[in-house]
Amino acid sequence: MKTPRVNKNKRVILISTAIAAVVFAVAALSSGCCYIAKQGVGLIARQSRTVSIDKMLRDGGAEDVAPKMREFLLRVGDIRSFAMDTLGLKRNNNYKKYLRVDKDYAVDVVTASKDDAFEPYKWWFPVVGSVNYKGFFDKIDADREAQRIKKRGGYDVYMGHAAAFSTLGFFGDPVYSFMINYSVYDLASLIIHEQTHATVYVKNQTQLNEEIATFVGDVGGLLYVERRFGAGSEEYRAAVLSKEDYETYIGLMRSLHGELAALYDGDSGRGYKLSEKERIFTDFRSRVSSSYDSLFKTPTYAALKVTKLNNAVIAARMTYNMDMALYYELYESEGGDLAAVIKKLATLKSVKKGHKEYIGGMIKK
Repeated sequence: MKTPRVNKNKRVILISTAIAAVVFAVAALSSGCCYIAKQGVGLIARQSRTVSIDKMLRDGGAEDVAPKMREFLLRVGDIRSFAMDTLGLKRNNNYKKYLRVDKDYAVDVVTASKDDAFEPYKWWFPVVGSVNYKGFFDKIDADREAQRIKKRGGYDVYMGHAAAFSTLGFFGDPVYSFMINYSVYDLASLIIHEQTHATVYVKNQTQLNEEIATFVGDVGGLLYVERRFGAGSEEYRAAVLSKEDYETYIGLMRSLHGELAALYDGDSGRGYKLSEKERIFTDFRSRVSSSYDSLFKTPTYAALKVTKLNNAVIAARMTYNMDMALYYELYESEGGDLAAVIKKLATLKSVKKGHKEYIGGMIKK
């Protein structure tokens, strides 16, 4: 997602890659819904422009396969194999095709939350059920949706970008041309994240699905870099720094969420809550500005000093990261065996309710 767009670093966009995980594939099978129909047409148009990676590597296909491109395409195939063969993620046709686009992200995304509470605005779609976000292939449509919600009043709205989205196996999801500039860790995390959606998806459970995909993507991406380059490599050190700074950033967002949630849960009136919210945001930016160098090891999140925040931005971050400790505890109880964790998490598809309690029951005491 682009906001807070701290800089052009792709790791920031990667934080929210799955925010557009609405299954646009249903669009081709649906009628009577302008949004679904238009996104379906957009998806089909994109699919028609994809090029087989095998063909590109074999004879160049529609692309001039320069050394950097060849290295990228081979890397995609290796990450794909690692995700399926080593981690046990679902075997399908994802990431076997390449798509050239004229921007550095895949879709525009709209999210919203009550302006005086962390209560998300929800959309409902066939197959996937209720979700906390809405993705668009055309930015104009995203702008219109954002304005529509703002006109309702009482909502904070956030427009961002997603670097990828999952069709949950209905289509073979491609890699995009802009991904050639990603670090190995970012690329591996992204592919593993999205492939997790195709493996573990619980209807009407946006936060659960995104937390699982974020956990598996982050841990799996780091494992991939370690296995391929070694723990002493520059690639691995860079991945660790990226992950550590990301976790610092999420820790700050989680603390901010807690402070605001306490305010919203209080008995004060709406006017006081809204003014106090802005004071909290101002104080937050000031704290980050004065202590950035002691908090972060890279300049990736420097724009936090000035970026505009609202409930929708913070809620979006928490959609992916609210209860991450639960998954790391399960990971540790399985002796650091990510494939075993994924296998257990896949059983969530048969659970009707109490999903996190169910995960807690998996943890070996």
